[in-house]
Amino acid sequence: MSRVPLSDEETYVIFAAETLSNLQSLDGSKQQQILSRLLDIAASANLPSQFRHETIGSLDILTAGDQCRLYTKIVENIPEGNATYHLIFVLYIDDKHEYNQSELATYDPLADSFLSVATSMDDVESVEDYLAEKNALSAEDLEDLLS
Repeated sequence: MSRVPLSDEETYVIFAAETLSNLQSLDGSKQQQILSRLLDIAASANLPSQFRHETIGSLDILTAGDQCRLYTKIVENIPEGNATYHLIFVLYIDDKHEYNQSELATYDPLADSFLSVATSMDDVESVEDYLAEKNALSAEDLEDLLS
């Protein structure tokens, strides 16, 4: 079944390079669980922040199943003044729900950095160029990965 967003705004998912390799190292069922969760968020008419499980420092924690936690940074309504996009930067996958303090400390400044870059873009074309550069995934891209 194809999902169709109910608004003109789109949510994109960007995996940090090491996070993508971490995802690929997980077994197939965990990969599917994570991608399905991200698809549910990206295809929803709700803002991605409404799916946030908790915030730790600058990190937005999303759940995927009972154990898996995704350390992310959610940036909504960009560019300012012409809100068209929402971004979810996936920085780390904690598949055992351990909240390793050193990992939290490592990814917290990275989350701030992504927020700074994303909110500095001031027009739709800049955002679209950034999405292409970062190989951002739309809801349709996530559906393709799952099929």
